[in-house]
Amino acid sequence: MTITLLSCNEEKWLEEVPYDFYSPENSYSSPEQIDIAVVKLYQDVHSMLFGNGGNGYGWLFQYTTDVAYDAIAPTHQLNSWADKITPETGEVAWVWSSFYKIIFNANAILSRIGSLEYASEDDRNAKIAEAKFFRAFAYRGLGIMYGGVPLVLEEITSPKRDFVRATQSKVWEQVIIDLTDAVQDLPDADEVEQDGRISKGAAYHLLAELYIITQEYDKAIAAATAVIDNSNYGLMENRFGSRSSETGDVYWDLFRRGNQNRGSGNTEAIWVSQYEYNTPGGGADDNLARFLVPLYWQLKDNNGENVFIGPMNQLGGRGIGWWSASDYMLNDVWQNSNNDIRNSEQNIMRDAIVNNPASDFYGQKMVESGAISNFSDPNKRWWSAIFAKSAPIGNFPDELIADPVTGLTTSSANHSYRDRYLMRLAETYLLRAEAYLLKGDQGNAAIDINEVRSRSNADPVLAADVDMDYLLDERARELFVEEFRLLTLMRMGNIVERVRKYNPMHNGQYASNQINDTQNLWPIPNNERERNTEADLSQNLGYF
Repeated sequence: MTITLLSCNEEKWLEEVPYDFYSPENSYSSPEQIDIAVVKLYQDVHSMLFGNGGNGYGWLFQYTTDVAYDAIAPTHQLNSWADKITPETGEVAWVWSSFYKIIFNANAILSRIGSLEYASEDDRNAKIAEAKFFRAFAYRGLGIMYGGVPLVLEEITSPKRDFVRATQSKVWEQVIIDLTDAVQDLPDADEVEQDGRISKGAAYHLLAELYIITQEYDKAIAAATAVIDNSNYGLMENRFGSRSSETGDVYWDLFRRGNQNRGSGNTEAIWVSQYEYNTPGGGADDNLARFLVPLYWQLKDNNGENVFIGPMNQLGGRGIGWWSASDYMLNDVWQNSNNDIRNSEQNIMRDAIVNNPASDFYGQKMVESGAISNFSDPNKRWWSAIFAKSAPIGNFPDELIADPVTGLTTSSANHSYRDRYLMRLAETYLLRAEAYLLKGDQGNAAIDINEVRSRSNADPVLAADVDMDYLLDERARELFVEEFRLLTLMRMGNIVERVRKYNPMHNGQYASNQINDTQNLWPIPNNERERNTEADLSQNLGYF
């Protein structure tokens, strides 16, 4: 009898092969799985930018700047930059890790897609282009907020503790390379198969901003022009969409539920993050209305009686009033605005009718009547103004209306329930205006600004009056709660100056909260530096 002895490779025998769960080894094995991974990049961006205090810090990109502040207390959240923007704080680490999560996932796609069989190279290249766009998007954010950061351009499959910072200029160089590659293979706007997927226009829009950063103004103008002159895009100048028959205007229409995508006839949209309320896999996070809408339903009149009965459909639902627009945003930018529809009562609600019969002011306008005349606290959590673009005024999903007659909403009516613009053509015009202005061409800068102002029925600006402050004013008027103002000001290098000038938590009344001179850049998180044991991940100036 012959006995055969079988030996085995012990390491091979111990190697775990996943069959019933996803792993890097079995998650990128087909074009279909690659597309799922690309869709995850969209979700990563949405969750990051529109998350709340429980799920992230998405709100920090839009306030505690010159246009808005935290209305809870002088020391709440980012009101106190000196205390909150440190190497140890959660906000700093969360932004860093969120951007790198996008980069990690994009790199995994780029590293694995080459070995897969695609029906055509065009299909493969289109997915490569999307992944490169998202990597560029993340590095653009990191470069603006932290300066030079580690450039990671390959998938990381094992622990790495020797990251070193590239220069900021190298970061910009890589972002431009990725966007230039992406724009070649992304579809044009009319070729995109799904609302929310990016097109060449998104890459050109971001390229315009990057060329402004690198002071290549002619290239910035050319990139913006590639979007503006594309026949697929155009500013919306006439009433449109789901509620165009109601009292309002075209600017109001831009922000009604269901009106954000090209599928609704919106030619102004370039990149729109999808919300998909009450849909499996959709509806993540978006708490913009919750934060920005005041806590009006708890506001009491001068006699101690509630001004309103509960959260109301026509007042934006159940806000908690963390945000308050600054006086700069509420008043200064609108001086001499005349007929600017963006400042109409329909779009900025500075007053509201008292609806509580028990109040002596019932049926009267709350502010005009003096019902809250004793309310002078700069922490305007209970009442500031309601920006219709941030809340579904009179347009909540039916299941969130507790009483259709009175307009009372449920306590969970605290989201915006609509898709979110990440890029809109009006901003492309303002980016090109910025490039013209930095080039010394006030005339063409004024022409582009007036394209935006004309749509809003605002008086044209004279070329001689256009400077960077005016441009920032126009961005505030057009893009409030829509642009990520934090990134805009940090990109321009003037966040310290403008926060000190316009934010009431920093303009002298609360001296202990002053933003530091070095905080145009955020610090490198200490937890990242401590883990990086095999190389020096140097810290930004002014932080320890």
